[in-house]
Amino acid sequence: MSSATDSIQTQSNTAPELRSIIVVTDLDGTLLDHFSYSAEPALATIRKLQKRRIPLIFNTSKTLSECEALSEKLGLSDPFIVENGSATYYPKRRFRTAPPGGKSHGVYWQVVAGLDYQDIRERLADIKPAYRLSALSDCSLGEICAATGLSMTAARRAKTRQFSEPLIWQDSDAALDAFRQALATKGLSTLRGGRFLHVLGDTDKGRALTAVQAVYAQNAKDVVSIALGDSDNDIAMLQASDFPVLIRSPAHALPELNTNKPVIISDETGPTGWASSIKTLLKTL
Repeated sequence: MSSATDSIQTQSNTAPELRSIIVVTDLDGTLLDHFSYSAEPALATIRKLQKRRIPLIFNTSKTLSECEALSEKLGLSDPFIVENGSATYYPKRRFRTAPPGGKSHGVYWQVVAGLDYQDIRERLADIKPAYRLSALSDCSLGEICAATGLSMTAARRAKTRQFSEPLIWQDSDAALDAFRQALATKGLSTLRGGRFLHVLGDTDKGRALTAVQAVYAQNAKDVVSIALGDSDNDIAMLQASDFPVLIRSPAHALPELNTNKPVIISDETGPTGWASSIKTLLKTL
């Protein structure tokens, strides 16, 4: 099999590659350590992906601002998916023309699948008072730092939501069922991540992965996706991928997948498990 290329990133008129690989990954608790948010144990493997020109695509509950900062820190220039599949950003320097549904957004093509943040806040306003919860938007930066372990700068980036409202759920499981039913009447849904319950529109990481894979398929006859995640909000992404990888968490049990594809489960947690799983897969692909 030929190694993956970034031919899609230049969108040339040359013949398609026979096969390409894309790596689509969750961040917190997966590529980033659950407690320290460090990717250090994965850096050497990230460089191997870059050497083989395999795109490393974030698929995360994090914001545009957070993904931009991390991409720059890790030396990446690939697309990323934010706020649990709500929007995807394709760097214009890699993608000369807009992908399907893409609109210009600064240095990116932006493809929006979710609801606007203010719309979500308005739909949520009448429901919130009936439950014990704290919305991230209502928390001070100090409170966010205390709840997450983020720095003040990182907490400010986390608060710049465009398409979702993270909640600290403090009520019962029975109340959560009722809460979800109430949200559904307003056209809202929830996804549970490693720390927050995310309220958003009708979107998820799986549909976002499928859309990105289709964009890369414009320049490859066969695009193979590797997806890595650790939480419930990663289930749709993992089930939509060709090679699902569950990363063990020090904070919660692994989510359960409904898939006929072989599932890799890491031995180690966080970026250490991420790196070893990628290295194992690259030996066979």
